[in-house]
This record gives sequence, structure tokens and C-alpha cells, in this order.
Amino acid sequence: MRRKQKCGMAVAVWLVTLWALPAMASPVPSLPAREQMLGLLERQALHHDRVDWMTLRRDLAATGDPERQRRLLAEAINRATAGHGGWMSAGELRDRSRRTEHTAPVVPAVGAIAEPGAERIDARLGLVSVGPYLPDLGLPRGLQRDAERRHAQRLQDALWQQDDGSRCGWIVDLAENTGGNMWPMLLGVGPLLRGRVDGPDVVGHFFDGATLQPWRYREGAVWVGDASLLVPDNATRRLRRPDAPVAVLQSGRTASSGEAIVLALRGRPASRSFGTPTMGYSTGNVPLTLVDGSTLLLTTTVMKDRNGIGDGSRIVPDVAAAGRADAMRLAQVWLLSQPACSGKPAAARWKTGVRVQFP
Repeated sequence: MRRKQKCGMAVAVWLVTLWALPAMASPVPSLPAREQMLGLLERQALHHDRVDWMTLRRDLAATGDPERQRRLLAEAINRATAGHGGWMSAGELRDRSRRTEHTAPVVPAVGAIAEPGAERIDARLGLVSVGPYLPDLGLPRGLQRDAERRHAQRLQDALWQQDDGSRCGWIVDLAENTGGNMWPMLLGVGPLLRGRVDGPDVVGHFFDGATLQPWRYREGAVWVGDASLLVPDNATRRLRRPDAPVAVLQSGRTASSGEAIVLALRGRPASRSFGTPTMGYSTGNVPLTLVDGSTLLLTTTVMKDRNGIGDGSRIVPDVAAAGRADAMRLAQVWLLSQPACSGKPAAARWKTGVRVQFP
């Protein structure tokens, strides 16, 4: 039986490629940190049974070559976490932290062209693009939490700026969301999650092999289990039409915490996803500081949607689309066909004149 995650633990979901152990000249964990890492992986990693830990320890002890040691550790972490975990030395962490930039979400103006060759976004629809959020793990936890709150606030501000009473539906664009920390993303789109004022507050889960741990959007804040995790500056503000339909754009680049937001919107009333299957890293990670100051990203859980559905692999969209532009077009056709947007057929708004019907 796997260890149950504590409700207050900051389980996060991170982009896998940021943490891969490359076969290059680079540090390896100190011996105490290595033993600590192996113990954590053997006891708690999601797929710990895929590694022969006795043989791994024997092989590590038999070589003094740092490159060989790093490759052995990389292979073990890759198997034990299905490619989602990783390790980073203290020096690499500092270098990465200096390069980290928090980028504000890009929100095209209503009616603007979303990308070259794409159709216009109907003025009755709101659009929020939720990109990756890469935290600076070199900061004290309190400062990290402040940065998370600011990022979430920027996303919510994008909603409030467009919420003028004329929006009958929303597009949440996750097509380029390659991961990071999921909590500011979840709080940022929080006003859209429940689907109605009195809708269920559980919007997703972590599953550790034995227990479901819910994510909640309650009282304007993000909760993990029964513990409040992240609260915006104004937790009382609400959308004018919280029951407006939501279309989700996803792609093969949508990964990790991007997949978490796809799952959080799956099962919401009047919600549908468009695009291609996601990358397939819908599992939960915990960043752990080892005794030498290095960091292990430990994959411990599978992510599931509000209905408890999810297996940690690729998420298939409700409506397949050839690419982002096609997903954007189909999403608008569907949104504009919903009762909230008057129920009139939307096909005439497109130059192609193609009528698209949805089940």
C-alpha cells in the first residue's frame, strides 16, 4: 500500500524535461543524498516495483565513474516515475533559478487573430491562455507562494477584464501548457471550474494507489483535501455567468500541470475539450530537498478528474482537431451553438460555410 499524501503537502505537477538527468558532465548526489534518494524512490515512487533496487545499489557501489552513476540513477528514476520525475543538483538548481522568468498569461484582445491563418474569435466569447508556470525553487517557500498568488491573480484578472456581461462562453487555451506548478494555474481558472454557483467544489483528485485526495475550488480559493492552499487577493469576486459553457484547447504539448487543468475542467457542466491527445504525464510530483541541497522530484500519484477518472496517461479530447487553429474553430462553433449563446448555428460565421454538428 502506498503512503497516503498529507492534505497539507504541496503536491505539484511539473514539466518532465526540466528535470531529466542528461548523460553529460555534471554532478552526482553525495553518498548520503544518494541513499536518501534511493530510499524515497523505493518506498514511495509511483512505479517503485519496476526497479531492481538491490541490483541498482550493487551497480552504483561497483563504479566510481560519475557519468555511469548518473546514468544508472537516471534510468532508475525514469522507470520508477514513468519518465515524470528527476533529480537536480544544488548548483543546477541555482543556475535554473537565475534563468527562470515568470511570464504573464497572454490574452488576445476580443476579436483579435489568435494566430496566423486562424479565424477571428467571436466577440461574445472570452479567451484565457494558460501557459506553463515555472517556479523559482531557490526562493524561500513564502516568496514562492507570493509569486504563485501573483501569477494566479494575473490569470483571474484576464477573466475579470473580459467579464463585462457580453460573454456567453469561454475558451481556456492549454495547447502550449508544458507544465510547472499546477496550483496557481488552478486558482487562475478557478472561477470557471464549478459550472454553477452551487456546483460541486471537488474538481480533481490525486490517487496514490489506495486513497483519493481531492482538489477543491471552494470559497474562491484552492484547497487540497480539507486544507486551504492558495487564496487570491479577492476571494469573493464571481463571474457574471458562472454557468457559461467552456471549451478547452489541448494538444500533444499539453503536459503535466497542463494536463491537471484539462482534468479539472473535464466533467464540468457545459464543458468540452478540443484538439489532440495530451503528452501523457498526468501524474503528481513532490519536490523534495535532499541532505546535500539537491532536489528530487518524486512522482507519487496519478491524477484523476472530478469523477475519479484518469490513469496517468494521455488525455483524449472530446472532439479531435487537426491542430490548434482547427481546435479553435471547432471550439467556437460548439460554444456558439449552446443555449447560452442563443443556440443559433455558428457555421455561417465561417468562410468555409461548413456546418459542424456535435453530439
